[in-house]
Amino acid sequence: MKRFLSVVVVFSFFPLVGFAGRPLSTDDSGTVDKGSFEVEYGIEYVNGTDNETNLSLVITRGLCDNLDLGVEIPYAFIDSKTASDSDGFSDINISTKLNLIKDKKVMPDVSLSFACKTDSGNDSKNLGTGKSDYSLNGIFSKVFESFAIHFNTGYSFKEDFKDEDNEDVFTYGLALEYALGEKANLVAEVTGETALARQFNDNSCSALCGVNYSLKDNVTLDFGLGTEISKADPDFKVTSGITVGF
Repeated sequence: MKRFLSVVVVFSFFPLVGFAGRPLSTDDSGTVDKGSFEVEYGIEYVNGTDNETNLSLVITRGLCDNLDLGVEIPYAFIDSKTASDSDGFSDINISTKLNLIKDKKVMPDVSLSFACKTDSGNDSKNLGTGKSDYSLNGIFSKVFESFAIHFNTGYSFKEDFKDEDNEDVFTYGLALEYALGEKANLVAEVTGETALARQFNDNSCSALCGVNYSLKDNVTLDFGLGTEISKADPDFKVTSGITVGF
């Protein structure tokens, strides 16, 4: 418990800023403004094969008008039901997003993102996979008067694709946001990944619903509840976080 509290305190000293869209994991087509920073701080509890508490810090920099670069630093506390408990930094993620089309009357905004998941986590303690992943993701967003829709489709290339537990997968996400007023939004999504050789329940598929609330222009709080659709996902998860921009 002392270790957990000390890590929370350390993470709290970072500037708390984040991607728009928490608690959603489905990405939107927007990029961080040139010269600006966004950092996201989140905490998540997952109930599944193991119980996990995950902390994440994401720092993103706008490189130019339609391109940004982000780094995610995750830390996990694992309460294992079959082995020793462990905690430590998980695999670091590095990503970049390029906005290709925006502000069209009929067409959605379109972006392309590329991400690299490193093998920095200790896989012997279940803090990482021990292998690197590389992902391409197409992002489509359309905003209407009181709601927005986001659709993601992509492909994740695994370092050792011959391993049946580490196969290449198609990825997808569909999210909806509904404005309750000027400050609050209801959000919901379905996300997952599919390896064609697997059965449905062996592929990840989950749902989440939640809310985000804007305290002021550059500070947003969020909360979400997730649940499994396929048996490959945890029974449920609870996530909360804060987003600040500068």
